[in-house]
Amino acid sequence: MADKNAQDVSAEVETTETQQPASKQKTNAFVAFWKNLGGKVKGVFGGWSNKSPRHVEADLVLNQQQQLSTGEKVKRALKAQSGWLFVAPALLLMLLFTFYPIVSAFINAFKQDLDLTGNYSGWGFDNFVHVFKGDTGTGGATFVQCLINTLVFTLVSVPLSTLIALLISVALNSIKAVQKAYQTILFLPYLTNSLAMGAVFATFFTLVNSGSGTNVGLINQFLGLFGIPPTDWMGIGAPVWELGDAVKIYWTKYLVVIIYEIWSGLPFKILILFSALQSVNKQYYDAARVDGAKRSTILWKITTPMIMPQISYLLVTGIMGGMKQYTAVVGLFGSKMGLQFEVGTMVGYVYQYIEGGSPKYGYAYAASLLLFAIIMVITFINNKITGKRSH
Repeated sequence: MADKNAQDVSAEVETTETQQPASKQKTNAFVAFWKNLGGKVKGVFGGWSNKSPRHVEADLVLNQQQQLSTGEKVKRALKAQSGWLFVAPALLLMLLFTFYPIVSAFINAFKQDLDLTGNYSGWGFDNFVHVFKGDTGTGGATFVQCLINTLVFTLVSVPLSTLIALLISVALNSIKAVQKAYQTILFLPYLTNSLAMGAVFATFFTLVNSGSGTNVGLINQFLGLFGIPPTDWMGIGAPVWELGDAVKIYWTKYLVVIIYEIWSGLPFKILILFSALQSVNKQYYDAARVDGAKRSTILWKITTPMIMPQISYLLVTGIMGGMKQYTAVVGLFGSKMGLQFEVGTMVGYVYQYIEGGSPKYGYAYAASLLLFAIIMVITFINNKITGKRSH
């Protein structure tokens, strides 16, 4: 009786399996096939079953390295560091001509009575005190006078030249016919030597009295057309504003330097800003014109914000270059930067102590360190101001 019941149950199971859909039977067969295949593969590679693919690859690389010769290992190690080898020459030059002088100047600025041989009498802040007070005992312009001269030249000429360069770049961008010709003409001053260009530029403002009469420069001739008498822009008779005993403002000489700085700085700034204007999406201009925006509104509300990173770059590099100005003033006024350094710059102030002997070198190091600190402070302030606008 029990055997009969078992046979009935097995018959029912077989009947149920045969009654399953054909698709499900195919699926079960497909799964069973891949399970069997996976078991066979696992059996073949059973030795690697406990390792990840990354570990397996590492073992292969290690085995290859163990079979390499010493020369091949060295060659591969150098090849792996090829990036550093390309950077090494530039890094070496920076260490030698940039970082070493900065560290050396910082150390030597605190050495008292430093001479050319490196001998000094002690350590202290005497060099800084004498530089600030202007009692270095060498004559010439004082530190405060040179600092004011440099700040006026830089903080007036750099923003003005950047503004004028922006306006010229916008005008060039709208002139398609003779664009290349104007670019070439405007870029020529950038290719000219600063000393030669300054000497030629100085002749425009000359007023020289000689036995045969007065030699009047181009600017005085132009002003004479309006009944304005000739002005001694750069000579002994140049007008001056005195701000106490320590500071004098030779405003006509300042004006000559500022005009020269603006003119000589335009080519590079026009090149940068003109290139930046090419990347501005023209759809912004089209949308503004549809809304009835004026040209001035488009310039200050669309163009200027879109190229603010380039403007910030020009301001930063212009301020750095202006604070280190030397050759232009020498080209205009000679090696004395006037009669006695009255329009001297900070770099000129440093050079006047390098040319002499002991104990002037300590003053030169102290002044160069102060110049470095001033440039860093002005650059930091400029980045804070322009950085917010550029974002």
